[in-house]
Amino acid sequence: MDKTKSDTNLQSLDGLRGLMALWVLCGHVCHYAGMTFIPILRSPDYAVDGFMLLSGFLMTYHYELRATKEPWTSWRTWVSFYIRRYFRISPLYYLLLVPAYLFHSYYSRWAESGLRLVFQPTFYRSPAPFDLSHVLMHVSLLFGLSPRYHVSLILPDWSLSLEMQFYLAFPFLMLFVMRFGWLACAALASAIYAVSNSTVLGYAKGFAQPSPLCLSILWFAIGMIWAGSYVEGRGNHRLWVLLGCLLASISGDFHDILVVAVFAWVLFADGWIAMGPSATMVRRLLSGRISKFMADSSYSVYLTHLLILIPVAYLIATHFRLPPVLRWSIAMVITAVSAYSLAAALHRIETFGINIGKTLAYKLSQPVERHIPFERQRNVFAD
Repeated sequence: MDKTKSDTNLQSLDGLRGLMALWVLCGHVCHYAGMTFIPILRSPDYAVDGFMLLSGFLMTYHYELRATKEPWTSWRTWVSFYIRRYFRISPLYYLLLVPAYLFHSYYSRWAESGLRLVFQPTFYRSPAPFDLSHVLMHVSLLFGLSPRYHVSLILPDWSLSLEMQFYLAFPFLMLFVMRFGWLACAALASAIYAVSNSTVLGYAKGFAQPSPLCLSILWFAIGMIWAGSYVEGRGNHRLWVLLGCLLASISGDFHDILVVAVFAWVLFADGWIAMGPSATMVRRLLSGRISKFMADSSYSVYLTHLLILIPVAYLIATHFRLPPVLRWSIAMVITAVSAYSLAAALHRIETFGINIGKTLAYKLSQPVERHIPFERQRNVFAD
């Protein structure tokens, strides 16, 4: 794939990331407004699966580009990678933990009361008691491994813990690929996903969201496999696209398969009869200024929108008698405008964390220069 097409296709991923964040926001507004009759849009879980696919693709894509300079066989590469990813996620998240903890009792009451008024069941469990373990689990980003803590705050942060688990596993997965190949990686991910989600094992029943990596590894693996094909140009891309769709079918969910197929179309549809031109047009739309803004805002919008939506939905449900469509429209406008406006300021915090991560990663991953005493230097030069 030539560089021009490659750049255009990858820029469209910004638009996809922005749309996934907007999808999550719309789905939660549907839930809190009692608007259950919108297909797909009301289910933000599929958007999170799309985020995972994007994460797997981009992590692998950037690794492939840096492979000669930053090989995974060097511990310095691991140090640099972990530091960069940690500071990409943690600063904004830690900031938003403050209101999430301080006002959690209010948000829980507003959410439960508002949902009861619009005849909706709650989508999160009763919160675990706030103690030192609760705080440490969230600060360490390991709470997604615990059935007790993985959805114990009002923030939709379970996917952040999942993302961090993927980062921790990613170097090992790439070493596995280097040793056994991409087909073996697909087989391993499929087996882990199928066993972990099996009703016989019953492991998934303990989690309201698939926050442990083993319950969601399939979506990361599809993105990784596609990125390897994309960068290396391995044969016919259609075979790898087909493999990704077959892997998605293991979930048994048509909507997940559809999400994967759409991502494949955006990335790989060049030259396909009756599909390439339309994909090119869509890529242009996904690569514009609005899409770039939505992509830059996606992380903060994802984290903050429930902090805005829940009190808004509660006020609408308790003070006005409105049909679901009107409730949804008002809550959607207020939440979206507020979240995206706030994202402009919060993006600076994200940038600050990214820059710190890059600086620390560079310093800690560089070899330490040995200090040679001046007398020794003079003797060396004399020789």
